[in-house]
Amino acid sequence: MQNLVRSYAANAPLIEKFIITSLGRVSLKTFNVQLAERLYKTFPSLELIYQCDEGFVQNSPNIYSDHEETHHIGADRAYLVDESALEKGYHVSEPYISTATGHLCITVIYAVPCGYLFLDFRVRSLLERFDLIEKNDIFKRMNRSSYSVIGGGLLFFGVFVVLYGFYTFAGYLLAAEPLNIDAVFKPIIALTLGLAVYDLGKTIFEQEVLPKTQHVSETFNAKTLLNFSVSIIIALLIEALLVVFKISIHNYKDLPYASTLIAALAFLLLVFAVFIYLVRKSEKEPLDTRVDG
Repeated sequence: MQNLVRSYAANAPLIEKFIITSLGRVSLKTFNVQLAERLYKTFPSLELIYQCDEGFVQNSPNIYSDHEETHHIGADRAYLVDESALEKGYHVSEPYISTATGHLCITVIYAVPCGYLFLDFRVRSLLERFDLIEKNDIFKRMNRSSYSVIGGGLLFFGVFVVLYGFYTFAGYLLAAEPLNIDAVFKPIIALTLGLAVYDLGKTIFEQEVLPKTQHVSETFNAKTLLNFSVSIIIALLIEALLVVFKISIHNYKDLPYASTLIAALAFLLLVFAVFIYLVRKSEKEPLDTRVDG
């Protein structure tokens, strides 16, 4: 989503000039179905057309390429308009999410004899028409299918590992042998690893498989890596504690190996702490820039 906004912002003058020039070649004196059909043929990226009076109150149905909706008649569309910009006869809004289509779009408000014509253009289609972004529908479908298989597999094995942890502990409880350290720590490790794997699969599904919602960002999501890393580190710490207990009970000569493992985990925690610090710092920098400006 953010990539689309950035691409549009970098090429907005070219796109706006094309739209306004093309509209100037079409007779917009009378708004009717025939005019809408002509506009949809002229602009493949056009999603929605409607007309408002001089007070920016909608007085026509929402006309899509294949149907109409009348329940929006009477809606106030003044929030889309910069009246000072309309002095030149048109205004192009900033990109926003359309409540009617759910797509990232821009609205062109164009002055006509009976008020104003509102035209919603899908940003992605505009950028694809000008070859500003690549249109790889086949690759996108293949990519989404691959992520579906991978994410689904991670979800399945995450649940499987969690169930295995419960199964292992139940086996210890039902066995005639007394409980030991392994009976407690191994299910905990299985549950922790299962949680990490499941969370990773869930994130892949949300970001790569399911349809993009308006609040989903296409940028790097540090929270996903943080959650996964925390689960792995906790599992390793539990395993290190289990090793120390085993060595202390059976053979003290192997304690240097346990110490090496703990030292490696301490270094890993240090690197993780630095990573968290850098992530928090990068999240605060844009806010500080806006405040200073």
